[in-house]
Amino acid sequence: MFVKLTATYFLTTDHAKSRSGQPVLLNRTTAQAFLPSDAFVAYESWQEMPAAQVVNKMALWRDFSEEERRLIERFASVQRQPEVPSRRTKDDSRSQHPLTSNRQSR
Repeated sequence: MFVKLTATYFLTTDHAKSRSGQPVLLNRTTAQAFLPSDAFVAYESWQEMPAAQVVNKMALWRDFSEEERRLIERFASVQRQPEVPSRRTKDDSRSQHPLTSNRQSR
């Protein structure tokens, strides 16, 4: 499958970096392929961002068929993962959950 996003960038599942039907973002000029989490600068006027974010931004520029939209969403959804709650430090865990009791046995 092939989805042209811009004159330079397109999504494809027909690339060595593509696994199990997962599309990659391909730069037609440089032949460089990007996975959703790969951060890069797509254009000089853009800041560095993950490829999934680049695709989401480009997907706003024109209308796509339902099939093309599904491929875009499949690529962009890989980047979205739930946040992992921060872990407590050792000092916090000791003060809240002591492992041993301070009471002495008689």
